[in-house]
Amino acid sequence: MISRRELAYVDKPLGSVPYPGDAYAYKVMSELKEAYDLFKEKYDGKSYNIMLSDKQELQFAILNKNLCHILGIAAKNICNYGEPTAQKVLGIDYPSATSTYELLGKIIERMDDVIDNDSRDNTYKLINYYKVMIKTAIFKKMTGFNDFDFGVINFNKENHPDYVSEDTFAKSTKYIVMPSDEILIPYFLVGFLQNNGGNIYVPETAIAPEDYYKYFINQELVLPVQITIEDAKDFTKLEATAQDKIKILQRYKTIISEYNTNSSINIFNDYESMLHEQARERKLIM
Repeated sequence: MISRRELAYVDKPLGSVPYPGDAYAYKVMSELKEAYDLFKEKYDGKSYNIMLSDKQELQFAILNKNLCHILGIAAKNICNYGEPTAQKVLGIDYPSATSTYELLGKIIERMDDVIDNDSRDNTYKLINYYKVMIKTAIFKKMTGFNDFDFGVINFNKENHPDYVSEDTFAKSTKYIVMPSDEILIPYFLVGFLQNNGGNIYVPETAIAPEDYYKYFINQELVLPVQITIEDAKDFTKLEATAQDKIKILQRYKTIISEYNTNSSINIFNDYESMLHEQARERKLIM
């Protein structure tokens, strides 16, 4: 369960974050390795295409070059400021010439050495363990697409009352919103942007905000209708049932009503088919 202490350290500079102790550090490394293995199983070489209730599609992939960032490892800082430590602890001669994915693999492979380094005083710390713990929890939750237990915000930052400039929010134009099963953070969000202006979206940010509902303000929400998963060998298609759609619809209507977010839910293009499906399922039951 995520605590406020962990949340308080997520965005702190690495040098100001205290070492959490060996037991916590090893727990984090275990979670990091599990997320790394999940990436290879669920996302490596795969493309996901989510058809949404507004007839638009969210086609996304998690690239290995994005994984380090999504899991909370500051690879650029390690290479730019901690290169001597990375050379010694990770056994990498030229960290700046190493891909972030390879760097992540080395951290997992040499977790004992990383923890030993980070537990010492006056050394360059390689990991913010609190940040990695939360980021891996979000990543692992995001692998559960099969149950259609999420919604998508078509995010326009300029419509948000807190918008001041382009830098007010992340650049993401789509946010996947998932229930987290956490008390303090009932929903996780993963923001996506288009990769180099193309059709494929890639994750930009994974966040666990206590004020998650603020991302709904003045925004349009859409529901998942169908998911296809494709790689070089397989093509899998999953379709939401009427019950799935109604469950998600009721959830986000409750959030919008409770926090008065002035959001809209675009289900009109899918609503007729949902009603037909519901009628068909009732007929089968009868």
